[in-house]
Amino acid sequence: AASLTSVLGVSVPHYWLGMVLVIIFSSILMWLPPGGAGPGGSSEWAWDWEHVKHMILPAITMSVIPMGIIARTVRALVADILAQEFIVGLRAKGLTDLGVFKHVVKNAAPTALAVMGLQLGYLLGGSILIETVFSWPGTGFLLNSAIFQRDLPLLQGTILVLAMFFVVLNLVVDVIQTLLDPRISR
Repeated sequence: AASLTSVLGVSVPHYWLGMVLVIIFSSILMWLPPGGAGPGGSSEWAWDWEHVKHMILPAITMSVIPMGIIARTVRALVADILAQEFIVGLRAKGLTDLGVFKHVVKNAAPTALAVMGLQLGYLLGGSILIETVFSWPGTGFLLNSAIFQRDLPLLQGTILVLAMFFVVLNLVVDVIQTLLDPRISR
């Protein structure tokens, strides 16, 4: 079941998933609002149920693809580590499953962290379509508006800020990876 979910998560385009979720949960079931950042076009944000309802569909839509990629990568990584000889040696020494799990996590953490960092950067780029589908005011919506209005200074500035954020994010991930696994710094 988890493998099927991760394959679907990787395969489905997020803008299409967003539209399907709007059709199901907004048009048919009428449980959630179809878009916008708040009730009645309010621009002020508050942590109440009315504002959170507007965030549920965009959050689900944006998280499906990265979760699928992370799940598939971590699953393959853990399977690879469990097949290595040192795991057999640890089990032969009588180490409990919890002890083996600690060794697996220690070996899988740096690679999993790198994939998560890349997926966080992907969320920045993917937000353009999601914010457009859900009429959510954010950086992606601003970037999309700048493209259609041919506002080149705004477009360049937004892309520059997003690129700088992506570079800083990758630097932070690299530093954390070095702290988790000192062999990387060599």
